[in-house]
Amino acid sequence: TGPERSGRAGAGPVFWVWSGLAGARRGREPESMKLDAPGLETGLVRLEPFEARHRAGLLASGAQEDLWHLMPTIPAGNTLPAYFDHTSRLASLGAGQGYAVLCQDTGAFIGFAAFVTPNRLHRRIRVGYTWLEKARRGGPSALHVQYLLIRRATEWRARRVEWMMSVRSERGAAMLDRLGIAREGILRQYSRMADGSWEDVIVFSLVGDELRAMLARLETELGESLHTAPGP
Repeated sequence: TGPERSGRAGAGPVFWVWSGLAGARRGREPESMKLDAPGLETGLVRLEPFEARHRAGLLASGAQEDLWHLMPTIPAGNTLPAYFDHTSRLASLGAGQGYAVLCQDTGAFIGFAAFVTPNRLHRRIRVGYTWLEKARRGGPSALHVQYLLIRRATEWRARRVEWMMSVRSERGAAMLDRLGIAREGILRQYSRMADGSWEDVIVFSLVGDELRAMLARLETELGESLHTAPGP
């Protein structure tokens, strides 16, 4: 899938259009975008709602080993086929939305991500079930995935976006700390992991205007790479 490259140094901010802005200025509540709506892509990655055609990519990935150490157990069993089936059903159950993460240049499967526990009434949603192949963790692709998830949560009109991850996920936690996403605390022995252990979970969140501010920061930091595929 090739080496990682970020946007060009000095690139200015790239602004995305919030479709509800005009309505909001006229005093109307903007319509929310569905979690599975198209358009989740940048110059590096593309997020597509999980479909049967993504199953082979997941099964051929290196996710199985990490599944045992970093993912909570699920009712259907702790295997990649069970994970795929579970995540693919989230949308039909109203329990979230799973995505395949694809390399924009090659179309190769490089990871997966999901929203879970969406709550329309309280306008909150959780980023969960996120995995990238090792070469891309903590790098530009990881930032692009987080940007797209925060953007879609905002388009969905979330007022609170939260992340909950095992204390073992040191690289993921370090990335959220580096971005300035609020670390709320640790829930002790909150999740039973796929390997049978009981794990402490770190909670992070963005609320209210913090969501817009984070999008603006990432648009400035990632620059033209959000919209222009990196050169050779």
